[in-house]
Amino acid sequence: MKLLPGVSINLSKSGISTSVKVGPFSWNSRTQKTSVNLPGPFSCQSSLGKSKGLTKANLVTLAKQAGIKGYSKLKKQELQVLLQKHGIL
Repeated sequence: MKLLPGVSINLSKSGISTSVKVGPFSWNSRTQKTSVNLPGPFSCQSSLGKSKGLTKANLVTLAKQAGIKGYSKLKKQELQVLLQKHGIL
């Protein structure tokens, strides 16, 4: 539902979230994703709360895809710290 130009409330089975879009900038409260859409092929995204809803298996997959070594015996919180150090979360 649109509240104001650029401000929406999203209702779904998983809950309520808010989206804000001002010019090329957008933000989503549920995913904590911030993005900047620039002209042409350039854009930038950041997910500050990205690890909030991820399971340990998801974190292991991210570490594997990033080519990080030594993650297999880490606990979930240790994995999150490792991924943050590598700039993935």
